[in-house]
Amino acid sequence: MKRFAWFGLMAAALAAAPAVAQEWVPLQNGRSLAGWKAAERPESWVVEDGAFVAKGERSHLFYVGKVAQHDFRNFEFSAEVMTSPGANSGIYVHTRWQGPGWPAAGYELQVINSNPPAESMNGYIEHKMTGSVYAVRNSYVAPAKDNEWFTYRIRVVGKTVQTFIDDKLVCEYAEPANAPRAADKQGRSLGSGTFALQAHDPGSVVKYRNMKVRLLPQDAAPPPGLVAIEDRELDELVSTASNDNIPLIDFGLTPPATDADSFWSQVRRHGLTLTSELPAGAGTNIPGAVVLFFDRDQPPSVDVLKAAKVAGMKVAFSSGGVTSFDAARLKARLQAIKAAGLGWKDFWVPGKPLAK
Repeated sequence: MKRFAWFGLMAAALAAAPAVAQEWVPLQNGRSLAGWKAAERPESWVVEDGAFVAKGERSHLFYVGKVAQHDFRNFEFSAEVMTSPGANSGIYVHTRWQGPGWPAAGYELQVINSNPPAESMNGYIEHKMTGSVYAVRNSYVAPAKDNEWFTYRIRVVGKTVQTFIDDKLVCEYAEPANAPRAADKQGRSLGSGTFALQAHDPGSVVKYRNMKVRLLPQDAAPPPGLVAIEDRELDELVSTASNDNIPLIDFGLTPPATDADSFWSQVRRHGLTLTSELPAGAGTNIPGAVVLFFDRDQPPSVDVLKAAKVAGMKVAFSSGGVTSFDAARLKARLQAIKAAGLGWKDFWVPGKPLAK
């Protein structure tokens, strides 16, 4: 009886203990597209030197293999990626198989390290760069170079997603209940699903190799401090600006000497890019056609913003050298941008041409 009681106690303890993360499992064999299926235009995908290569018209390659029955909830995904100049692609998570078109379900994690000529994109200049939680929380500076392999790691736990490029945290997002979404992105939510890779257009050649996944426990805890923005209006303002390609760059917000982790957590959760993340000197040579608005002590004037737009000037914003994040300041800035009717073409991003 004692032996049975002991085994019973051990079984109960094991059942109550949280599961441990599994080992990394490959998602491609390096020889074929086995385990993956294109929803349209399969000719846009080939295998070269062990890598999946996207080169052709729009096509999304969905993982339909046996790992986790292609239904992932908490996980880490890793791949080595190489972009060609001007190439655009993406990695979808928590998505679902569908027919032709852009995937409606899940999140796209952006892949683009340089812009094609604006004239080839009908004047459009993409500001959402590699590592962006596309159109929700963006990074406005490329963290990797074209024609070089870099490691792209994605971590999803519960209602949170983080992106790492060469093990550096680039973007993170905590999804609130009933998250505000643009009309064409209502399916952007975290729950569970499969992976998909994007072939964007014939001019975008992108390679993926060494793709693998590591399943995390069902009771895995999100990273400390990564929580949804409580102010719903602010969250909607940030998400709307991100969706509308408006670059949320602050040229005067500086990391503090102490408590830097908390500072960067706030910056990441609110989708900001700072001058310190831009290439050296990128934020110092301001073109004459740019107006830099300092809103450290008071919100920017909507009337002045409107006047700048009418005059064809580009705008940028600075918190004036402060070393602490202020959600109220960001909210007032975004309210003024919205009230003035500014769009992505009205902003200056260092290193990119001024939009026409």
